[in-house]
Amino acid sequence: MKTPRFPWAILALAFLVASPAVAAAPKKATVGVFLATTLSDGQERFQYAEALAAKLTEVLDRPVAAKSFGRYEDFARAMADGLVDFAVVEGWAAVQLGSRATPLAWASRPGESQQRWAIVSTHKGAVKDLAGKRLALVKGAGPADPKFVTHAVLGGDLDAQRHFKLSPVPNVESALKMLEAKGAEAALVPVSHVPKDKELRVLFRSARLPGAVLVDLRNHKDALEQALPTVGAVAPFEPFTRIQGKDFEDFRRLVTQGPPRRQPVFADVADTRVDAEVFVRAEALGPSLPSFTSDLAVAAEQPDD
Repeated sequence: MKTPRFPWAILALAFLVASPAVAAAPKKATVGVFLATTLSDGQERFQYAEALAAKLTEVLDRPVAAKSFGRYEDFARAMADGLVDFAVVEGWAAVQLGSRATPLAWASRPGESQQRWAIVSTHKGAVKDLAGKRLALVKGAGPADPKFVTHAVLGGDLDAQRHFKLSPVPNVESALKMLEAKGAEAALVPVSHVPKDKELRVLFRSARLPGAVLVDLRNHKDALEQALPTVGAVAPFEPFTRIQGKDFEDFRRLVTQGPPRRQPVFADVADTRVDAEVFVRAEALGPSLPSFTSDLAVAAEQPDD
């Protein structure tokens, strides 16, 4: 008599389910990379995303996939759909994400803890001469872009939306190509990406502003903060540096509200010494009487009465 095999199969399946040695595989996470201004080359952005995902897989002890985005709207859509768990994005993009992203650490290139922006043009003159001209800039969250240019790049000295005709483009490569093709009279790009072209002039350089930043999008803050010290450098960036205090909030306030009101500058005035002796010695003051003697002269003609 043959023993039925299916009871043994059921027992084996039950053993596998109940066995503590068979643990559920860790859920895969996804790191997004949107660096349309910090890294100007699309291939470089892709390679960085893949290298960063491999490093995070190692230190987080869970599989991490990479997604590289060339346009802000593609990244924002993937984030809204829950396809990205954490990301390295432009500092200005992190501001535009608002409360949907939690900034954790800065990512800087060697020698560039912060980056400066430049307005470049083939025209001579100054920025004021570009009034009404087209300015190519990398597109972010639409209405928030002019605030970044006005408040952060131009320091509040000029209203970008009123002074220029803003022409949004996907990335730095497109901005420079648009300038080359005469599709715009000027372009806004990081100083490090300004090409060495004799016909291209730098008309303005901004103050130093934050570049790339690591943000948490889906409650991975604790795991990422523990892993940061061991992530190390991932080319072309140095090791992540944790955001201290209110550094990012100060940058967010600068972009959204503008720089603080400038205090008036008072010039030093030379000390004026007044000889107060004349105020206490009456004899030092000469008489000063009104000329009224002519009013006392007697008229030659006398009244008839």
